Formats: sequence, C-alpha cells, structure tokens
Amino acid sequence: MFNFNPDNFFINLPYILKGELGTFVALGVIALATIVLNKIFHD
Repeated sequence: MFNFNPDNFFINLPYILKGELGTFVALGVIALATIVLNKIFHD
C-alpha cells in the first residue's frame, strides 16, 4: 500500500528548492512594492 523510500527526498529536492525560492522571490516583490508605495504616497 505505502512504500517508504528515503531516496525520494533527494530526488524531489530540486523541486522543493524551486518552490522555496519562488516563495522568497514573491515575498520580496511584495515587500519592495510596499516600500515603494509608502514612499510615493507618504504625506
């Protein structure tokens, strides 16, 4: 039914790293957009 193979972690590691990198980039873009908008619309 369920076959546990620890090698699958290393096989999937590139996909995990791409997902983490994508999350990091998306949060960075949101943070930069927030900073820019705060500078533009600051009183």
